[in-house]
This record gives sequence, C-alpha cells and structure tokens, in this order.
Amino acid sequence: MKKWFMASALALVMVVPALADGIYYPPHVIGARDRSSIRHYLFARNLTGDKLDVYNEYGYPVHRLRTNEYGKVLEHWRYYEVGKEFVFDQCSDLVDTKSIDEEHRRSWAYQRDVAGYDEDLPCDE
Repeated sequence: MKKWFMASALALVMVVPALADGIYYPPHVIGARDRSSIRHYLFARNLTGDKLDVYNEYGYPVHRLRTNEYGKVLEHWRYYEVGKEFVFDQCSDLVDTKSIDEEHRRSWAYQRDVAGYDEDLPCDE
C-alpha cells in the first residue's frame, strides 16, 4: 500500500504541471495602470472582422460611441488625429467612413511660448 501511495504521488507530481497550460490563472492586477492595460488587451483580443483591421492600422479607439437607433446598433470610432470616423454594425462590419476635422493633441510641438502673451483676450463690448 505504501508503494502504491508513493507511486501515485510521484505520478501526480509529474502529470499536474503538464496540465497547467489548460488552467486559467487570472492576471495579477494592481492599480489603475494595470487595469487600463488589461482592458486594452482584452478589447484588442476580442476584435474581429473590419474592426480588427482598423485597430491594427490606427490603434486603440479612444473616442468610441455605440448607438441603438431604431433597433440598429452602430459603433462609431473617431480618430481626431487623422481626421477619420469609422462606423461599424453589430457584426463588426465597416458600414461607413467619414472625414472629420483634424485635431492635434496638445504636445510640446504645438504649445506656444507664453512669455509676454496675454491669453485672456478682451470680449467685444
């Protein structure tokens, strides 16, 4: 009996690590940055169809709007940096592409030197 117990324990120690790939371990998340990274990762992992193609070309859609108009679900992705809006249906198919006004994010290249510059402009009286 003792030999059987030792043999089964040894077999268990050898077999369990081989099955560990099939076991789901939740990610270790601490803080807002980790939660944001996990959300972006899971969002990109679950994309299919045209949404995946647009995501691969333009990146994460910061400005997303999902609408349900008269039973038709549409999702609008806006990329202000390149001046484009993509409209998808609920099956991840591209329905429409629109041009919008291009807006640059505030970066050091677009900031002005404010020395001697009055930002409070007087209103017309």
